Amino acid sequence: MQYQKLLEMYENEAIRLRRELHQIPEEGFNLFKTQAYILNYLRDLGYEPEKVCDTGVVLYIRGDDENNTIAFRADMDALCIVEKAGYDYSSKHIGKMHACGHDGHMTMNLLLAKYLSDHPDEKKRSVLLIFQPAEEGPGGAKPMIAVGILKKYDVKAIFGYHLFPFVKEGILSTKAGAMMAENSEFYITVHGVSGHAAKPHIARDAIVASASLITCIQSIISRNSDPMESAVISIGLLNGGTRVNVVAEEVKLGGTIRSFSKENHSMIHRRLAEIVKGMELAYGCTIELEFVDMYPPVINNSELYKIFLELCEPSECEKIKKIMLSEDFAFFQKEIPGLFIGLGTGNPSKGFDHDLHKAEFNFDEKVLLKGLEISLKFIKYSNKY
Repeated sequence: MQYQKLLEMYENEAIRLRRELHQIPEEGFNLFKTQAYILNYLRDLGYEPEKVCDTGVVLYIRGDDENNTIAFRADMDALCIVEKAGYDYSSKHIGKMHACGHDGHMTMNLLLAKYLSDHPDEKKRSVLLIFQPAEEGPGGAKPMIAVGILKKYDVKAIFGYHLFPFVKEGILSTKAGAMMAENSEFYITVHGVSGHAAKPHIARDAIVASASLITCIQSIISRNSDPMESAVISIGLLNGGTRVNVVAEEVKLGGTIRSFSKENHSMIHRRLAEIVKGMELAYGCTIELEFVDMYPPVINNSELYKIFLELCEPSECEKIKKIMLSEDFAFFQKEIPGLFIGLGTGNPSKGFDHDLHKAEFNFDEKVLLKGLEISLKFIKYSNKY
């Protein structure tokens, strides 16, 4: 099925689905309205979807080849962001927004279900549609794998998509091997001794200690990491102090670590812990450090990438550079071969150039039909995965 034909057939449905989902954003595993919407839509098509992990959904669509099931994963959750766009389909849940395109990802899976319902003769392969909660955190992929959905349906390969505003609208963008980074979070609490700001010598200033700590942490990448290895440390949280004339007793800070190498990632953990110990001695403070390992790197299967190149027109795809974003789709790839694909939504002329996780993020729903088209090509591909 060609893209232009799909536009004619499903463009209005793509717009309706995406905009209705956009209005009911929910976070984490608390996706009851979103789950109900998906279940109702699939049941109306005559399917029998299953609830998984409380608010997840899976749908098995039996095809001609029952022994060669492929899966398509869509994440469901939104972000704690106040939307600024002001559209007639803006979020009805104040303080929550689909600012990462997950409403579009779900729409592509729903459109795939509708297409296969409308064209039962084109069910070449069996298909498992996965609607996964909590991608933004704490992570829904591992629990869904743990309940056995991949083994139950003997899934041979899995595909996932992500809308990318930094890629030209309608372009499919991926690569073989490492595509997205491993990530960890770290949380630090600096305990000092409070006192009057006029007598700092008899206190232990948690703010001054934190300032030095932050500066030293930034040196890990520039002085301890191999320049040929990509890595990032970003501190995004900093809270401390009570009054301008009181030496701060406590400061809390937190950040993220991103890398593509397990060795580099471990080195950053080790150096951060060593720096914390050094700051304790230098400033007479007690410092707590906690690491929370999140997602492994997204590593695309080379054979699936070759198939992608066979199925995609050269003018419609590009090889993406490694990016420091992370995705729990990586957990699926640790179990079975997987390919994660970026779908470009960037179009400054339409105002669709705001980055992911921004309150102004938006896109043209027509691009979702490009994702549907390549999914159908994967299903119809004649060789086995």
